[in-house]
Amino acid sequence: MEMITVLGRSGGVDDDGYPMPGAENRDVSVKSVQPLSFEEMSGNDRDGVVDALRVWALGSAQISEGDTVRIRGLDYRVEKTAWDWSKNRRPVLTRHRPSVVFDCVRGAG
Repeated sequence: MEMITVLGRSGGVDDDGYPMPGAENRDVSVKSVQPLSFEEMSGNDRDGVVDALRVWALGSAQISEGDTVRIRGLDYRVEKTAWDWSKNRRPVLTRHRPSVVFDCVRGAG
C-alpha cells in the first residue's frame, strides 16, 4: 500500500486581511495509483504537459472534488470522484468494503 496526503483547504482571511488557519493535512492509504493519461499541449505560444492519474483508495477515505492531493511528491487536483460503490450495501467483513476511486490531474508548463 502507498500513502498519499490530502492537503487541507485554506481557511481564508479574516476582516483585517490576516490568514486564518485551515484544515489539517491528512494521510490516506491507497491500493493503487494508475497513470490515466499524459498529454503534451502545444499551442501558438504555450508548451505544457497534463498528467492524469486514477487512484484506488480504501473504502474509508473521504475524498471530494476540488481537493488537492500530494502523490509521490507532486500536487494533483481531484477532478472526478466515482459514484459511491458502497451505497445500500452492508458488507459482512470490513475488507469487503468497495474502494474509493478518483481521478486527479496536474498541469505543468
